[in-house]
Amino acid sequence: MKYLKILLILLSFIFNTHIFSQEKELKLSILVKDGKNNPIPGAIILIDNIKQKRVANSAGYFKIKLEKAPEEITAFSPLLGAKTIKYDGENYIIINITKDTNDYVSDTNYEKIVDPIQFRSIYDYLRGKVSGVNITTTNVISIRGNSSWSGSRSPLFILNGVPVDEDTFGAIVPTTIKTVKILKGPETAIYGLRGANGVIEVITTIN
Repeated sequence: MKYLKILLILLSFIFNTHIFSQEKELKLSILVKDGKNNPIPGAIILIDNIKQKRVANSAGYFKIKLEKAPEEITAFSPLLGAKTIKYDGENYIIINITKDTNDYVSDTNYEKIVDPIQFRSIYDYLRGKVSGVNITTTNVISIRGNSSWSGSRSPLFILNGVPVDEDTFGAIVPTTIKTVKILKGPETAIYGLRGANGVIEVITTIN
């Protein structure tokens, strides 16, 4: 009976400690948007100037659990820049990055923040680092400024000098990418009608 009481006391202590630790845990939901209130997929998040391992999802959301409240939160988009806000105690946070209100990010810090390993797929890479490309949440790609000639807006994909289908293009690993080039208009003439909707040329370390 004595041992049972001791066991119950220990179990009660462990349970209360667990509940207390859960109550101390801070859960944040961050939505990153641009100046037109569109979500920014793949936005990089820094908590108190520390880059997080994950990025915002395809809807611009980033969720994290913290042991203590941060002082400031930064959202970074390679195409739009960075925006830093002071944490005000809210659990749901919206960060708007606009070209007029960007916080300065030096070239050195840019290279530290933007790393191919940060992107989960070629589509995230294009969203985060390449301008002139539209990518839907279902990974349908079109090149801005190009008109469709066949009802389809899909560009021609060139991988290491060879035309590939969309499945092969989608399987490209971001960490293997050396260069990405977007061609449109007269630049696509060398590809004839195949390049009428634009061309995306990718060179990787794997040939």
